[in-house]
Amino acid sequence: MNTKTIKKEKLALLNMANAIKNVSEVIAKNKKLTDDNSWINNQFALYGSASDLAIKIMLQELNIRATSKRVELVSHWLEEDNFHCPVEAVLDIKEEITSTEYVMKIWTPENETLTEHYLNKVKEIISEFEMAA
Repeated sequence: MNTKTIKKEKLALLNMANAIKNVSEVIAKNKKLTDDNSWINNQFALYGSASDLAIKIMLQELNIRATSKRVELVSHWLEEDNFHCPVEAVLDIKEEITSTEYVMKIWTPENETLTEHYLNKVKEIISEFEMAA
């Protein structure tokens, strides 16, 4: 695991998260002036890219080679299992960054941090599919 690379990627992810938060605030402030669907689609596109980077970082932290196929696989199964906040998990943010009208806390088990919860899930997904292969 290259910690220098991971630090740079986390900084990039933080910048992406700030951009997503700004877009969310623009949507909330200008509901009457903006085409909601267009802005929300832009927000989802930004979050999708940030999510892929977050998954790549998690794989690297687990010393697993972060191929595009693995990122896609993990992304799919996180969504299927209702793990919708990989960006927040990597950055250890306790609420959803896309929510502006009210704070949406992210649930985690009492004995794990959000980051640990997601890392354990990613590890579980990878081991299930490597055993099946």
